[in-house]
Amino acid sequence: MNKNFLKVVFSELVRVGTLPLRLLPIKKNRILFTGLTGGNSYDYSCNPKYLYEYLRDNCPGQYEYVWVVSDKAKYSFLEEEGVKLCKHFTVSSFPMLLTSKIIVTNGSYAPWFPFRKKQYVINTWHGGGAYKKVENETPSADWATRKRAEFCANNIDLFLASCRTQEEQMIKTTYRYKGDILREGTPRNDKMVKGEMGEAMAKVKAHYHIPDNGRIVMYAPTYRKPSISVELDSDKLLEELNDLDGMTLSKLLGVEHGSLTETEPIQWYFFNRYHRYQDDDMNVKVKGEHIIDVLDYPDMQELLCATDILITDYSSCVWDYMLLKRPCFLFVPDKEEYTERTGFYVGLDEWPFDQADTLDDLIEYVKEYDDTTTYVNIEDHLNKLGSYEQGKCCRQIAKRIEKESEKRL
Repeated sequence: MNKNFLKVVFSELVRVGTLPLRLLPIKKNRILFTGLTGGNSYDYSCNPKYLYEYLRDNCPGQYEYVWVVSDKAKYSFLEEEGVKLCKHFTVSSFPMLLTSKIIVTNGSYAPWFPFRKKQYVINTWHGGGAYKKVENETPSADWATRKRAEFCANNIDLFLASCRTQEEQMIKTTYRYKGDILREGTPRNDKMVKGEMGEAMAKVKAHYHIPDNGRIVMYAPTYRKPSISVELDSDKLLEELNDLDGMTLSKLLGVEHGSLTETEPIQWYFFNRYHRYQDDDMNVKVKGEHIIDVLDYPDMQELLCATDILITDYSSCVWDYMLLKRPCFLFVPDKEEYTERTGFYVGLDEWPFDQADTLDDLIEYVKEYDDTTTYVNIEDHLNKLGSYEQGKCCRQIAKRIEKESEKRL
């Protein structure tokens, strides 16, 4: 039976089953956070994490915080901060979900959980820009998939937009959302836009024991099951990177290579960040002897801040990384198939990065990288999509939350 149809049915069952809980009073100062569920992911991450930390640091004692997570033991540090934890899809989580005045989600719960009208649901979403199409806009989307999207739109009170194109093509058109939109970018990118990345960079390097002269290239492919094998040879790529001349390195790293002493040559490290739904059937793989698996690292934004070169494909992480104005390359041997199966809001040819069909092409693009041209292309792209990222999203949401929490119930 169609899984999306089952989700629609499940949503109705939840609505009926939670009717008694809807008599409980809503707590005006209670804010509940939830990240994406499913796959190999950390609940405490993405936009909800960055908004929570802003509120925690800037609104002390003003709110009661709740996080819905998969494994409560993993987040004991939140309990030490006074946060209440509850587990996804448990009976004990439903009272919290239905009595919190403010709900902050980056996509989960909104498509199926029937929140109350007097609650205020903020959908921060989990991807910036307007790139690969979301499920209900793909050619394979069916009635049940679109029904869930309609329910989601009606279940949200505030939708965050990273750019004008995302607002127009995804939020308003795909989801048919007609509610309030905050045009201030995304919480997880506030620090990146303001250049406050030093702490994140140091944290990642310390975690993986990367020395000061170490530089990171990260591969972060998106989820799909191509009919052809998409395989990246990390050892060959590292060999080529370690042999680059000083001029090329200066363009790639944005620094004068001459500032590094001869006794401390640059050493490259390869990070592999598979998608959280990665499985053996994905047919997207990395081979090599010097791979550092970073799938278990909880914060993708911190990894991006520490990354000197990003290699991806159709992932919306290009939007976040673009804000850093660093080298990014698309490894897309299956681009024709992916375009046909999934499609894009903004086509690949409009992205400001080189597209490689083979590893040799990728290496050649790295060697020929022109930082000035890339910077101009990125700026043009951000302007064309109408970027809303200004580094003040958390502050603006905090104002909305304060206003909503003061309203009479």
